[in-house]
Amino acid sequence: MPDFLDELCVRVEKAARTQTKLRPVGGGTKNFYGGPLEGEEVDLRPWQGIVEYEPTELVMTIKAGTPLHTVEAALAAEKQELAFEPPRLGGPNHQHSTIGGVVASGLAGPARLAKGGVKDYVLGCTLLDGRAQLLHFGGVVMKNVAGYDVSRVIPSSMGTLGIAVELSIKVMPVAPAEATLVFELPVNEAIRQSNTWLSKPLPINATFWEQGRLTVRLRGASAAIQTAIKTMGGQELPQAQAQAFWASVRDQQHSFFTQAGDLWRLALPPTTADLAMHGQSVHEWGSGLRWFRPEPGMQASDIRAVIGRAKGHATLYKTDNTEARQHAFHMPDAVMTKLQRKLKAQFDPAGIFSINRLAPIL
Repeated sequence: MPDFLDELCVRVEKAARTQTKLRPVGGGTKNFYGGPLEGEEVDLRPWQGIVEYEPTELVMTIKAGTPLHTVEAALAAEKQELAFEPPRLGGPNHQHSTIGGVVASGLAGPARLAKGGVKDYVLGCTLLDGRAQLLHFGGVVMKNVAGYDVSRVIPSSMGTLGIAVELSIKVMPVAPAEATLVFELPVNEAIRQSNTWLSKPLPINATFWEQGRLTVRLRGASAAIQTAIKTMGGQELPQAQAQAFWASVRDQQHSFFTQAGDLWRLALPPTTADLAMHGQSVHEWGSGLRWFRPEPGMQASDIRAVIGRAKGHATLYKTDNTEARQHAFHMPDAVMTKLQRKLKAQFDPAGIFSINRLAPIL
């Protein structure tokens, strides 16, 4: 569709002149996440396809509307993967998630513990800014005139700075071997043990604790995994059962995620002891990420106060309360708010893109 970008530029230019709000969207699988949905939808799904992929270079350049399953199928054929394991959300076979939504949301799955987050793999992007300019960052052009490393800023920006129409992403080889171990441990013992293991040269790729049960995934060379199994002990899960379990965690189809009610995403120093808040929780990333379902009546301010004292931050990940979505994310401090405003002014001076999707900073 050669005219798609031309038409998109015209639409953005007109929106800036008329103060029309726009909201970039792919499959809409993350509409629940972040602040309220404002503005006309800009559907990027017509703009899809793999622009360039050279497996030996470990880089794929992709149009933003490309379905995630298309990207993963192409990588699997070369025994490669997106190392940060983005959640595959939206319907049977995960057919609705797009690579643009993956990057804009910045959400990573269980392997984030060992492999890093989305921003660690975005090497470059083409951004349509609020002036209807197509700006190229990363790759051949390593820095832009504004002085910002935009390839690091776009992940998790939720479409607030512009429309990332093309992305260059670093990919990785699939690990040659994998095993999953299960341990029966109470929460604080699981926190202590996870951090002890993570301080050692063990091929730990992911962890998940729930209701006295710690599940640990090992990935790497077969010899290293066999040595780790002997060192760590535990009960090894059959491969098919383990793969189904980790898929349910990654894709948020595990029973904890599918319950009704508010769901919070808590980022904490991984050694933090259990905070004993009233509700249910599960832990990922060596307990650096904790998902929390509060008991009815628990206030957002109370949750954020507890997490703040523990030097973490809390995100209201899912809620049916439209008013509560106004402050889904922790309000940034004064320094970060100033930086966000400067970025917004640089890339979207008319303020047309996804206003307030991150935080009400304007």
